[in-house]
Amino acid sequence: MKKLLLCTAALTMFAGSTLALNSSNVKADDANTSSKSENKDQNNNGMSTDGNSVKTFTYFKVDNSSTNTPPVNPDNRSIKLENPQLHNIFQTNATGNLTIDAVPTSLNFGETDKNLEGKDINVTLNDNKDNNNDNNIDRYYAQVSDYRGKHTGWNLSANMSEMTDTDPTNSSNKLDGANIKFSNNNVLGAYGDNANKLGDPNNVKTDNINLDPNRGNVTVMSAADQSGAGTWFDLFNNINLSAGRADSGNYKGTITWNLSDGPSTPNNTTGKNGNN
Repeated sequence: MKKLLLCTAALTMFAGSTLALNSSNVKADDANTSSKSENKDQNNNGMSTDGNSVKTFTYFKVDNSSTNTPPVNPDNRSIKLENPQLHNIFQTNATGNLTIDAVPTSLNFGETDKNLEGKDINVTLNDNKDNNNDNNIDRYYAQVSDYRGKHTGWNLSANMSEMTDTDPTNSSNKLDGANIKFSNNNVLGAYGDNANKLGDPNNVKTDNINLDPNRGNVTVMSAADQSGAGTWFDLFNNINLSAGRADSGNYKGTITWNLSDGPSTPNNTTGKNGNN
């Protein structure tokens, strides 16, 4: 009895968008600095007029609302991951000041000819798909960026659907008792000053995550108030599928990722009806 087990990723963003700070998205606004701001200060408000202390106003504008933040390279957190599609990473290309930047494209648990009851099936993480090409190592992480300025914290959550048979004639068949566990997770900073930071001492936290079709949204990674600025990612070191006995078939489901303003507690769940 062989079963092919696959879970794909979807995502939803409930809050703005975000981007990495670099020369392409940091710019001065000539119109603002040469007209409104300068005209406003023509009266020398706040300046001393005794001749011994005079101020010159300076202006600069940072606009992160139209640029996306690329997925980071987990092996070198100061640079982007080249060709993320070759590493099982889905790049969202989301723009704005608070965004989900990247999630795993799929979780392929392979196939089995054994009864699944009481058995965990492990995804082989960072498995080299081509032994002669180190560039094809699969990655498993979720990445968030926050460039809003107010830094009120944020919450990344996820929920999973039922895993059902892909054969239309057997679409009512499902993988009973299926749940996916992410364990030994690490939150790490990315890009700029964040490239040397760890999440926990900086109040960006994660925990072991247990997704179940009946649990609803489960917090994956969360930043406390006045935390989580810049780019952060949750590196999933172990991913396990558990399920009960099932008929032969190819089973497929989805994981939906959601980002919202304000913090939560990792592994906290809202339930299917929105109740804790």
